[in-house]
This record gives sequence, C-alpha cells and structure tokens, in this order.
Amino acid sequence: MPSLCIAVKRLNGSTLVEAEIYRDWAPLNYEIISAILPAKARAYTLDSYAVYFTLGVRVLLEDLYVSAKPGDVLVIPYTNSIAVVLSPVEKLRFKSTLIGKAYSDLEALKSVRKGEPVIVDRVTRARAQVREG
Repeated sequence: MPSLCIAVKRLNGSTLVEAEIYRDWAPLNYEIISAILPAKARAYTLDSYAVYFTLGVRVLLEDLYVSAKPGDVLVIPYTNSIAVVLSPVEKLRFKSTLIGKAYSDLEALKSVRKGEPVIVDRVTRARAQVREG
C-alpha cells in the first residue's frame, strides 16, 4: 500500500511528531498533501483531544471518520488541516477523514503553543526507526 512518511517540526528543527499517511485510505487528500510538501503550517489544539496543523490548502472529506484513537492522523476540511489525535474521542467535533497513523511518541505535541509556526515535510521511515530504537 503506497504511503508517505511525514514529520511535523518546530522551526528550530525539533520533531513534534512523525506519521505515515496512506494513499488507499484517502487518495485525494494523499495527493493534495504530497504535492505541497514541505509546507509551512500553524499548530493549534482541538478540545484537548488533538493537535491540528493548518495547511493553507483545501483538504477534502473522503470517508467520514466519527470516533478516533490516539495516534490517528486525520484531515479536517473545516479547518483545512491535518490533525493528530492525542486521546480517545467518541465523537469528533468536525467532520474528518482518517488518512494515517502517527508512529512516534505523541508527548511533544502536548507542548504546542496556539498558532505556533511549524513545517510539515517528508521524512524517511528508516531514519525515524533509528531514532525510535
């Protein structure tokens, strides 16, 4: 299954989260996101259950995803953003589509400041696994 590994980084280069997005799960959004990388974004928290990153490009609702688990990566058309879920949620506040999974620790996301500038870019999974281990 074709996938794309991405990282969200602070401007100082430190990594907030790494994730894998899957073409099969949301083909239109996969194409939109892969075409704009690297992208400047701003980080915001969403009701304490997620952190989202505004992309400055329109994302689409593909398959509706209603409840989410920690590590789920979503696109939220209402905010034109990509989001990482931090805690379980029964009913998402905005219509969302599941596009991937975070594979790094989510702890750094809890320190995000409202409106903090970040960079979303491609990353190689092999490099990420070396850091994990």
